[in-house]
Amino acid sequence: MRLFDIKTNIMPRVDPNCESISQSLSLLKEYKDQNIHKVCSAPNYFDVENNAIKEIIIDVQKEASKIENFEIPEIFISIIYPVNINLIELEKIVSINNSRFIHCKFPNYGTPSNYLEKLKYLINNNYIPIITNANNSPLNKNLKNLNELLEIGCFFDIDINDFFLYKNKKSIKTIKYLEIRDSILTISGFSKMKSKDKKFERFSRLTKIDLDKLKEVYCWSNPNLIISS
Repeated sequence: MRLFDIKTNIMPRVDPNCESISQSLSLLKEYKDQNIHKVCSAPNYFDVENNAIKEIIIDVQKEASKIENFEIPEIFISIIYPVNINLIELEKIVSINNSRFIHCKFPNYGTPSNYLEKLKYLINNNYIPIITNANNSPLNKNLKNLNELLEIGCFFDIDINDFFLYKNKKSIKTIKYLEIRDSILTISGFSKMKSKDKKFERFSRLTKIDLDKLKEVYCWSNPNLIISS
């Protein structure tokens, strides 16, 4: 089964745990061997600074092409935008593969008072925010917060690796609620996991998300629809 992880950290000299092109290639080769055919490099806005991320990925692909019989996943580009920055004043926004979809992330502690205004600004400018950490942020303390995001047109990504790192009953309840509301668009972060199949099965049992839907829709079909939108 082919997989597409739409939120990875493989950008050399930008992502904290990827210090070189060699390290990036090693990760990508490992992903390809695990049937991850596509990835989206999604560094945090604060890590990008003035780096030309498109050119960096091109350099990675060029180095991979120099090695005989060395295959890596197809790579797309995104940036994760924290909602506690001034999104309204950004000169340029890097969406997922230049699509309408944009990765957005809430702080781990505290909720910005004007986050709805910022997200509505994106939506009014024809973007569709995908919230990447709703189940591991203060958002999951109150269904009112989630419903407000649903009402303005946001969707959600569930980072399955973070889920197992910070798993709790509230997180599971939030994911179940979002699934019932048909608001989960993608499940990401599985490229970081060991024993993926077992983790997928366990996640499916805990959240009641059908295992086939988990893999085929959230980890393949939907990411492909996003990059082509």
